[in-house]
Amino acid sequence: MPVWQKCQLYPCDEGFIGESALSEAPHVVFYAFELVLHDGAYLYYVPCVDGRSTAGQLVVPGVDGEWTLHGWVYNERLMEQRPTGDLALADPLPGFQATVYGPTFVTPSWLSGALMYQIFPDRFSREPKGVRQQGVQHHKRLNRPLHLHENWNEPVEWLGQVDAQTKGSLAARMKAYDPIDFYGGTLEGIRNKLPYLASLGVEVLYLNPIFEARSNHRYDTADYEHVDALLGTDQDFENLARDARKLGIHIVLDAVLSHTGNDSRYFNAQGTYAKPGAMQGTLSPYYSWFDFEHMSEKAPYRCWWGDPTLPEVNENDPTWQRYMLDEDQGILSRWLRKGASGYRLDVADEVPDDVLVRIRSSVKATNPEAAIIGEVWEDATTKESYGSPRIYALGTSLDSVMNYPLRNALLGFALGTIDAFQLVAFLKQQQVNYPAPMHACLMNLLSSHDVERMRSVLALGKTIKQNTRARQIELTQSITPERDAHAAELQRFIVALMYALPGAPCIYYGDEWGLHGGGDPFCRATLPDSEQSARQRDDCGEPLVGFYRELGLLRKESIALRNGICSYAAAGADVACVIRSDNAGNTIIAIANRSGLDRSVSLDTASPSLAMPQSQRQAIRNATAARQVFATSTADNNGALRFEDGIMLFTTPACSTVLWRIES
Repeated sequence: MPVWQKCQLYPCDEGFIGESALSEAPHVVFYAFELVLHDGAYLYYVPCVDGRSTAGQLVVPGVDGEWTLHGWVYNERLMEQRPTGDLALADPLPGFQATVYGPTFVTPSWLSGALMYQIFPDRFSREPKGVRQQGVQHHKRLNRPLHLHENWNEPVEWLGQVDAQTKGSLAARMKAYDPIDFYGGTLEGIRNKLPYLASLGVEVLYLNPIFEARSNHRYDTADYEHVDALLGTDQDFENLARDARKLGIHIVLDAVLSHTGNDSRYFNAQGTYAKPGAMQGTLSPYYSWFDFEHMSEKAPYRCWWGDPTLPEVNENDPTWQRYMLDEDQGILSRWLRKGASGYRLDVADEVPDDVLVRIRSSVKATNPEAAIIGEVWEDATTKESYGSPRIYALGTSLDSVMNYPLRNALLGFALGTIDAFQLVAFLKQQQVNYPAPMHACLMNLLSSHDVERMRSVLALGKTIKQNTRARQIELTQSITPERDAHAAELQRFIVALMYALPGAPCIYYGDEWGLHGGGDPFCRATLPDSEQSARQRDDCGEPLVGFYRELGLLRKESIALRNGICSYAAAGADVACVIRSDNAGNTIIAIANRSGLDRSVSLDTASPSLAMPQSQRQAIRNATAARQVFATSTADNNGALRFEDGIMLFTTPACSTVLWRIES
């Protein structure tokens, strides 16, 4: 609950000024302004309800909403001004926000502004054949059912081997889906494609789980100590990490800490492992990890979201903490020493804050430059779970988070659910609400293994993972070549804009090949193994590999785009501008026009609403010309940009993002 305190305001040349003493302890505080009129009535100055400005608006209690212990709450009439839906904005904050974070908070230098690439290991590349065959034999010895696809390019299964033989309705068969089909992607296959990744400008490789597990997604960990035999060996991982580092690529592993698999050496529900697991009783060394008091119809133990295949662990159990977090022998330090550069923490909101602090201590003790990225779907600065505010962004646990709110805003802007004013206000809020070290490392993404691929969202104009799997297939198969071509144009437009933003932009494997797909498992198809196979596959549209290469090289070589200071502006409802400058005064301006028409607009950089640092204002005022360095539009005329006394005048083509480097 926010803590509110009164603060006296005093007139000054530009309005009013006031001070409020904040606690030195890291925390998030909200504030608003209460105005007492001559007649004794009250007004409040609170955040703008429609999200089109970072300034506020005056509201009347009882008319526009109510003041509560939690801050200002708008009534439904005003909330209708705010865009809604999956690709819109979160509800307005209860007040203006200030984030107080630890003074010693630093994040890995290599992650700041780096280009990331996410791989679902089973589906990226499968060389050599012997590895996957040995993996199949290993899992068969453990009596695990699995199906290995011989054809790399065939569609993913969504009913499963058992389901296909099940009598009854399609809904019943879908419910029984079991992710035990594998394509045989390997770590050696990834290592062979390192030059390809380097050609895209990739500097960070995020791998979904690689440790032994029953399923193809491997979030049901069976053994944290070894790479899954289907992927290769522990030595294969060390070889991959070594060769990646030679190319300047760091590897981030998926750490699944809140739960294990029930078919694991720790729980051992099926008796797969010789050493007793927790399911065998109190003699097991892992029994205290799990909670057998929380009974349910599905399982006599506490499990993740009621899924009996994923028993939850007690993260405060001393034996679990020694096993996972010991700075000398723990699992996290073990894989850092083998070559990993950090971890993405699966379902970070399921891990208690005090444990997150211990995770950070363990990881940083092994390697102070190791990264800790949390799976957080909301704004990490204001996230609450289980009734308590979380500490993700205060400098004591995470370095970064997956920036799903940005995904929603960017796709919403491309599809017209929010306008440029709302996008710019959102970007400004992230900039001021996140600690600067974390803001520079935010994992900015447009697709992932947990959401639809952006290409399908852009082609269909909406999210689809809320539909049944059968309906998702119908929708993606309805995408015509014409709609895919338009989606490819929108993809260029929105990816180029994302590459101009602060943070670490992330490519989800296959997006550069035009892969389509709904939610799990359709967003987890194999990477095309050749241009010919891509042309023959129904789930691949126009490939954009060359586009990603050109854009990745530009960002990698530009200090301004990677780590420069940033300003934002909207030049009308359809045009967003991002201005990046490095310490040497080099400035790049990205102009994104989402409309179907060319736009000629002007932008006064002296406007107080732009909130531009003085160094940027001066650089633009001194500018004599601008050189185009990148454009998503294939039109002959990609627009023009000129300056007159600090005013930017430009023409930008329809549905395009153009990057300019200003020259003095």
